[in-house]
Amino acid sequence: AKMKTVTTWALVAVVVMLCWAGNASAVKPADTADRPFINVTTKPEQVDLGTAAFMGTHEVKAALTVQVEANCMHGPIYLSATPLNRQNGSSIGPERISVRTAATDGYVAMKKPVAISQTTKGSHKIVVDVKVDTPVGFEAGKYEGVFTFTIMPPV
Repeated sequence: AKMKTVTTWALVAVVVMLCWAGNASAVKPADTADRPFINVTTKPEQVDLGTAAFMGTHEVKAALTVQVEANCMHGPIYLSATPLNRQNGSSIGPERISVRTAATDGYVAMKKPVAISQTTKGSHKIVVDVKVDTPVGFEAGKYEGVFTFTIMPPV
């Protein structure tokens, strides 16, 4: 009997909400270095969650590193996922995708966006572990989806 394999991919999209200045100034700074900024990059830009040669849980440690460059305070960063879809076929829902970072309490299912960091100031790195639970009887093939990062303003 041949083993079925399920290959999962996730494209990474970044949504950035700008820093909110604490106090409005009548004089705008001429130098852009004084302006608040947040820049988010991910490595890799395309995450290969690997091939599951069996049905069940497939874990990828350090699947993704999020590098945040910022010169201001920003709120938590949320990660959300679309379903992982097979072309003309089945789909793995985000509730079957779990993520873990230093800011989460273990793995958290992505049925809703997951806070992967706390409110913080300045630059930092977030290492994201990903786990996919492939249901029994799933069609073999390549599944693709999108991870989206949203940076919230500080509260």
